[in-house]
Amino acid sequence: MVRETRMNAPAVIGLRLAVRNEGRAKRRDFYDRYDLLLANWYLLTNRIQQEIEEVRHDLHEELACWQPHQPEPDWNAYAERVNMICRTGGFQLSLSRRIS
Repeated sequence: MVRETRMNAPAVIGLRLAVRNEGRAKRRDFYDRYDLLLANWYLLTNRIQQEIEEVRHDLHEELACWQPHQPEPDWNAYAERVNMICRTGGFQLSLSRRIS
């Protein structure tokens, strides 16, 4: 008697899609907040502008070193840094959506 072993491919594919979609959502959340700050750039203090530039520089450096086989940058950390800047700059009401 020969037994067939079947993999649960739809579950694996579904898991990969969920992880990929979560990564996209985190990235989109970061850029939504980042875009809000950039749209109000001239209303921000120099200190807040410098903080935004630091986040941009750190992300740029991390992405420059990133390879496809490595995990993506920690988008939650970058989004939280931008959230902190938004709260400091008085943009909290516009950013009610949070990353889970």
